[in-house]
Amino acid sequence: MINMLSKKFSRPKGMFGILAGYIMAAENKTLNQWTIDQLGLTRGDRILEVGFGPGYCMKQMLKREKSVHIHGLDVSEAMLKLAAHRLKTDRVRLIQGSIETFPLPATYYDKVISVNNYTIWNNQQEGIKQIYQALKPGGKAAITMQPREADASPEKTESFGKQMLTDLKTAGFKDIDIQYKDIKPELSVCATAKKPVT
Repeated sequence: MINMLSKKFSRPKGMFGILAGYIMAAENKTLNQWTIDQLGLTRGDRILEVGFGPGYCMKQMLKREKSVHIHGLDVSEAMLKLAAHRLKTDRVRLIQGSIETFPLPATYYDKVISVNNYTIWNNQQEGIKQIYQALKPGGKAAITMQPREADASPEKTESFGKQMLTDLKTAGFKDIDIQYKDIKPELSVCATAKKPVT
């Protein structure tokens, strides 16, 4: 049952998708704030959020720095509708698509953020490569995960951190930093990394 629900949360649809969006927003609020802190926003940043869900992380970023421009990429049509309803601003553009295959503009973004989305990508290494290509030289990515599966544990969180580290290194990222934080209901991990300037 829990595994079935986990799959539904990864690509929410219809009325279940709307309910899932509200649940995810409540559960991810502290994770979003922590990840934004790790990312660090600068005036005028072009930001990509991968897996924007109902749009709460974007809303928090806009509150912190009103001059940023945000593109959001999410596979779920239900999430796109929820976020579009919440974010009525020309500073946000929402896109339905997959991080592994969507044709992102090269060397365009200053920052990339993703919260509780990395492990549901079909191919994590390909997703990280796409993020690397889309970032400007010197650009920064912050990816956070908190396991929510039936077998969630600190050990699982640490395994996510190791996988992120490997994928970021393989893609060419530098200055990789893996941080852990106890956020209910489970230990969370945030990986930050920069695209080299040369």
